[in-house]
Amino acid sequence: MDMKKILITILAGIFIFTLISCGGKYDDAVKVNNEFIDAMEEYVTEAEKASSSKEMARVITRYAEKIRALAPKLKELRGKYPELNNPETIPDELKDLEIKAASLQQKMTASFTNMVKYMMDTDVQTAFQKLQNAMMEME
Repeated sequence: MDMKKILITILAGIFIFTLISCGGKYDDAVKVNNEFIDAMEEYVTEAEKASSSKEMARVITRYAEKIRALAPKLKELRGKYPELNNPETIPDELKDLEIKAASLQQKMTASFTNMVKYMMDTDVQTAFQKLQNAMMEME
């Protein structure tokens, strides 16, 4: 093999390695959105199963803590990728996550019925307030 072919092969290998290791433009958004969806999924599952006010308060508090931890990351992503704020410009890499989140929102609404049973409990009210505060931090 002559030197030119060797050089082209090496450069092609470096280019392919760079493409593979860099990932996609929205990899950070996909990662954070997956974390958010995982938190939602856990919350919905656990809220549906909660059979006491103590359990419900614990479920809501755990979800609030996860939302609070994700809030700065989500805010940063909205600033970094303004196109994510418009449903019509959501990139393909995030469309599946958007569909999954919408499905979970419906399940979350259904799980709210179980939470209402315990809303008069002060621990549940406190936990719910923490959740509301955490949600506000995402704005």
